[in-house]
Amino acid sequence: MRKRLYSAVSLLFLALLLGAGQVSAQKDSTKLKQEVEVTKAYQPVINTAVKINDIPLIKAEPTETPIFDYSIFSKPVFSTFDVTPVTAAKMVGDPRPEMQKGLLKLGFGNYLTPYGELFYNAQPDKKSNFGMHFRSLSSFGKLNLLNLDNVKAPESTNDAEIFGKRFFHQSTLSGSLAFDRKSFTYYGYTGPILTDVSKEQIIPDFGNKQYFSKGTMNVHLKSETMQAYDLNYDFGINYHYLVSKTGQSENETLLSGDVSKKFGNTIGILNASITYYNADSIRSRFSNSIGPKHQLLMKADPSVKWATKNASLQAGLNYTIFFDEDTSPSVHIWPKVKAEWSPVDRILTLFAGADGYLQHNTYSSISTENPYVDPYHDARNSNYKYILSGGLKGKLSSNTNYVAQASYSKVKDQHFYVLHSVNLYDPTASFRSLENTFSLVYDNVKMLKLSAEVLHAVSDNFSLHLQGNYYSYEMQNQTKAWQMPDFDLTISGIYKPTEQIKFTTDIYFIGSRTGVVFEPDQENLLNGFEVNHQQLEIAMDPIIDLNVGAEYQFSNKVSFFAKLNNFGFQKYEQWLGYTSRGLNWLAGISYSF
Repeated sequence: MRKRLYSAVSLLFLALLLGAGQVSAQKDSTKLKQEVEVTKAYQPVINTAVKINDIPLIKAEPTETPIFDYSIFSKPVFSTFDVTPVTAAKMVGDPRPEMQKGLLKLGFGNYLTPYGELFYNAQPDKKSNFGMHFRSLSSFGKLNLLNLDNVKAPESTNDAEIFGKRFFHQSTLSGSLAFDRKSFTYYGYTGPILTDVSKEQIIPDFGNKQYFSKGTMNVHLKSETMQAYDLNYDFGINYHYLVSKTGQSENETLLSGDVSKKFGNTIGILNASITYYNADSIRSRFSNSIGPKHQLLMKADPSVKWATKNASLQAGLNYTIFFDEDTSPSVHIWPKVKAEWSPVDRILTLFAGADGYLQHNTYSSISTENPYVDPYHDARNSNYKYILSGGLKGKLSSNTNYVAQASYSKVKDQHFYVLHSVNLYDPTASFRSLENTFSLVYDNVKMLKLSAEVLHAVSDNFSLHLQGNYYSYEMQNQTKAWQMPDFDLTISGIYKPTEQIKFTTDIYFIGSRTGVVFEPDQENLLNGFEVNHQQLEIAMDPIIDLNVGAEYQFSNKVSFFAKLNNFGFQKYEQWLGYTSRGLNWLAGISYSF
C-alpha cells in the first residue's frame, strides 16, 4: 500500500514538473543572448602571455542561510589548489583573447605522497563546450597519534570527470559524468598507547581498510532568455551510485525544477524536487537489523518576491513530504521570508530572514562529513524548525567588502559523533573494548551563530580575506555539543610581487572542543544491559594550522609550485583519536598545452 502511495504521489509531482517545462518551451524570445560565459569548478587557470589578475575583485554576494555542520574539519591533508574560495568575493580577471586547452600538474611530497592532475577544455564550435578533469593524490606514510603511537595511515583520492554544454536559441543543456574514490584506514584511537597485540584484541576495526567509490551523472536544461518577463527555468536530473568496501551501497535520483516569472515589480518563484533514495547493508535504527532502506523526499518551495531599486522582500513556504518504509510519512511546513534594504547603495545593505527545512542525512553525506563513522550507520534527518537571521553587508571603501551576520536556530535531532568503550583506562580488567569508529547520538539544539567576513584588496597585487564565526549551543539532553568548537577563524591572502611569482596563505584557527567516550555501567553490563552510566569527556586542544604556497611562472607553458601545510608543526585531532599530519609539503611542476 505504501509503495503504491509512493508511486502515485511521485507521478503527480513529476507531471507538475513536466507541465511547467512544456509551458516554458512554448515561450518565444526575439533576442539572442549575445555573450555566454562558460564557467566550471574544475576549469584551470592556464598561464599564457596575457595574464589574468589573480587578486580578488571586490563584489558583493548574497548571504546564505546558516547551517549546522562539521565542514571545518574536512580540510584535506594536502591542498592542491590555491586559497580557500571566499563567499564575499569572486576571483575574476581581465579577459583573454584565447585560452590554452590543457594543464598537467605533477608533484611529490613527504609522507610518500605522489600527486598528478590533468585538465582539458575544448570548444568544438561556438555552440558547445567540452572538458575533462582527472586527479590522483595519495599518501602512504606513518604518523604519530597524540599518545605517541606511530601508526600507518595511508589514504588516497582519485577523481575523474567529463563535462560539457550545448547552447541553444533560448536555453543551455549541460551535463557531466564523474567518478571519485576515497580510500583510507581506521588508523586512530583515543586513550593511552596500546601494544599491537592489545590493539588487535581491544579495537575491532583498528587498521581495517575502507573505501567509498561514487559515480555521478548530472543533466540540466536552463533557460537563457534576455526578456525580463519571460519564464525562467532550470530543470535537472542528478543520479549517483556509491559502494563501500564494507558492503554498503547507495543510489539516489534527484529530479528538480526551478521556475520564476516576473509580473511588474513582482516575481513568482517555485523551487521543487523529488528524491528517490535507496541504501543497502546498513543497520536500521528501528529494528537494529542489517538490510535495505527506501525513502522518498518531495519538496515544493513557492514564494513571491517584490523588488525595487534599493529594497526587496521575498515571502513563501518551504513544504516537504518525507516517506520512509520503516516509519509513517511526515509532512513539514516552514515559513520563508527574506528582506533586504539598501539605505546607501552599494555601501550599506541591511538584511533579515526566517527559514526552516528538513536536512536529509543520507549514508553518503554522513560518510563525507566524517569518514570514520560506523560504516553501518543509519542517521536520522535533522529538522531545522526555524532559522532567524539578520545582518548587514556592503563596502567600507572601494577596496574593502564586508558581511556581518547573526543567526539563531532551533534544530531537532541534530547528530553528534561519539565513541564507546569498556574499561578504557583499566589495564587490569579482564575485558576491555574500544571503538575507533564513531556512533551517532542526537539532541535538540538551539544555536546562536555570529559571523563576520572582510575582504580587502591592499593593492592590485595583494589581497587579504578574513572570516570568523562564534558559536553558542543550548543542549536539551547532551552535556555538550560534542566535537563542535566555540569559534573558528580563517585568514587567507594572495600576493603577487611580479607577474611570474605568486604567494598564497591560509591560516586556520579553531577553538577548543570536547570529545566524549561513553562507558556502560558495569553492573548493568554483567546483567546483559548496556546503559550509558558515565561519560569520559576528553578536551581537544585548539587548532592553529598554518599553510603557505608559492608559484613561479618559468615560461608561458611551464611553472613550478610548492606548498607547506601545517608548518606550525602542531599535532591536532580533526576527530577524536585521529591525529592529523604534522608539517607536510608538496612540490611539483605545471605544464599548459
